[in-house]
Amino acid sequence: MDATSLIDEVRADLDHALVAVDFDGTLAPIVPDPADSRPAPGALAALRKLAERGAQVAVITGRDARTVLELGRLDVIPGLIIEGLYGAEQWRDGALRTPPEPESMQRLRAELPVLLEAGDPVLWIEDKRLSLVVHGRRAPDPEAALDTVRDAVAALGETLGLDVHPGRGVIELRLPGYEKGGALRRLVDEVRPATVLFIGDDVGDLPAFEAVAQLRGNGTRAWSVAVVSAEVPEVAEVADVAVDGPAGVVALLEALSR
Repeated sequence: MDATSLIDEVRADLDHALVAVDFDGTLAPIVPDPADSRPAPGALAALRKLAERGAQVAVITGRDARTVLELGRLDVIPGLIIEGLYGAEQWRDGALRTPPEPESMQRLRAELPVLLEAGDPVLWIEDKRLSLVVHGRRAPDPEAALDTVRDAVAALGETLGLDVHPGRGVIELRLPGYEKGGALRRLVDEVRPATVLFIGDDVGDLPAFEAVAQLRGNGTRAWSVAVVSAEVPEVAEVADVAVDGPAGVVALLEALSR
């Protein structure tokens, strides 16, 4: 399938469509410091127009919902739903549903910094309350920097009963049982769309791509779009369509909204 055919398919039933997108690397370029992340030019306007034309717009992200809402200024999008922390949280109609913090996260917060003292000094920790992320993006070679602690981080995650997930220049330790495929399926159950589109860029988005394929196998009009990157080429291999960076995502969203 090419991008033009996908756009035609989704536009044909836009007012019964769920358009779900990842944030970092998809709506917003990857940056060394996640606090500096902002949507690419035109992204918010395109999503707002899609919502105004009747589509249900959602963001499915590994960030906590409030942070991505504030960084992205996403509250300008009518009816937006945010699935934060891989579906552990949901922000909708101004209300946030989020689980309590387990004791394992408190232990992780105490033990992970000690572990990183033996690693590359450029590594640092992002605290998302229900997950902690070891960042290597400030290093000349992020993966090499992460290799200095990768095995120890995995062992700590196993000890604490947490899931350990690699990403683009990061290793994340998070609550078990949450992933983007489950978040997308729950949205489909809630919204009951006739058409589903999911756009993502990283290994954390692969479960959502799998969910799209399963939905299509069960008769739902569903497609996936991958944002191409040198770090995670396998993402583009399993999606229906690939685009080049957040600018390519914006171009696709703008075409959908016209």
